Amino acid sequence: MRALLLVLLAGCGSAAGPVTPWYPETNERGDPLFAVYESRVPCADCQAIKLGLALYRDRATQAPATYRMVRVYVGKGNDRLEDRGAWSAVPAAPFDVYRLDAAAPAEFRSFWAIGQDILFVLDGSGVPRVGTAGFGYALNRTR
Repeated sequence: MRALLLVLLAGCGSAAGPVTPWYPETNERGDPLFAVYESRVPCADCQAIKLGLALYRDRATQAPATYRMVRVYVGKGNDRLEDRGAWSAVPAAPFDVYRLDAAAPAEFRSFWAIGQDILFVLDGSGVPRVGTAGFGYALNRTR
C-alpha cells in the first residue's frame, strides 16, 4: 500500500514542466513587459470571454509601446484570438485612460486605469461598461 502511495504521489509532480504564459517578457523590439491584466467579462452569445491584456513600455523612454491582447470565447469554439498593436496613455482626472489602436476589437479599445492594479473596460463614449451578476468589466493586474 505504501509503495502504491509513493508511485501515485510521484505521478503528481510537474512532469509536464512549467506552464508557459501567453505573453512574452519582451515584445518584438525588446521592450519590457509593463503589466498584464486578466479577467472574464460578459459575452452575449457565449458563457464568458476570457480576456488578457499585456502592455509593454519603451525600454529607453518608458512611454507606452505595444500591447498583446488575447480572448477566448468560452463555450463558443474556445479558440484563442490574439491582437497586437500600439497603445497610449491619455491623462484623465483622476486616472489615466489606456487606448489601444484599431487592431483591437472596438469593444476593447479603451480602459480606465484605476491605480496600477485595475482596468475598467470603457464603452465608445468613455463610460465604464456595466457587467452582469456573474461577470463584470474590471480586469485585474496579474503581473
